[in-house]
Amino acid sequence: MKLIKLVGLILCFSILSACQSVGQSVATEGDLPTSVPSTTTPIPTFTPFPTNTSAPSETPTNTNTPMPEGVFFRDDFNEKLQPGWEWENENPSNWTITNDGWLQITGEQDSLLIDNHQSNLLWYSLPAGDFAITVHLKENPFINFQQAAIYIYEDPQNYVAINRGYCDVCATGGGGFYMEYKINGVWGAYTAATYAEDVYLKLESADNEISGFYATEPDKWVRIGRFGNYFQFKKVGIGVSNVGSAKDVVGLFDYFEIAKP
Repeated sequence: MKLIKLVGLILCFSILSACQSVGQSVATEGDLPTSVPSTTTPIPTFTPFPTNTSAPSETPTNTNTPMPEGVFFRDDFNEKLQPGWEWENENPSNWTITNDGWLQITGEQDSLLIDNHQSNLLWYSLPAGDFAITVHLKENPFINFQQAAIYIYEDPQNYVAINRGYCDVCATGGGGFYMEYKINGVWGAYTAATYAEDVYLKLESADNEISGFYATEPDKWVRIGRFGNYFQFKKVGIGVSNVGSAKDVVGLFDYFEIAKP
């Protein structure tokens, strides 16, 4: 009987020890992980590289350069012509814009004021009211009647022109400035001798008169002539002509400007 009780006590003690061990190894709810780790390694997804898509290119457009106060239009001949010009009888092989910003025109034989036709005439519309047209020009005419000019022109009977030219049968005896005009078919001219190759020309319409000026230094204008303005002109042009000479003359225009007088 004592032996049975002893065996029973031993069994109870063993069960109690086992229960305590189990209780120590079981995690509480607060210790449980919030997610179950995956037993499989995820396969990385392939992200394609972005393709190089060129941004759409804008079509370049010529726009007028903003003008200072009092200037209606100006072209410094930097790389391309400003909008608004119109060619008459263009010969692309005989004009260019140089790398240093000059409009270069090589003369041909026809003359606007003699033949009513000339190659590479470049025209621009005149503003209403008073105006002054100015150019800076380099040219070395060396044969009779070669010239580089600015024209205020309507038709063969109505025009005004001033040029740096050459005429050894004229009062200048060779190189000179020449202002010619016709109003309703009546012709007139003024001249001044020069051999300067770097010059400035100006035609001005103000107070019902048209005046012509020349200079061999910036802004040191000398008036060559003037007359009453009896005609409302609509366009101004620049051009270079050999006027029948077999040899070419080249005119270089640094800038062209229309401004208030």
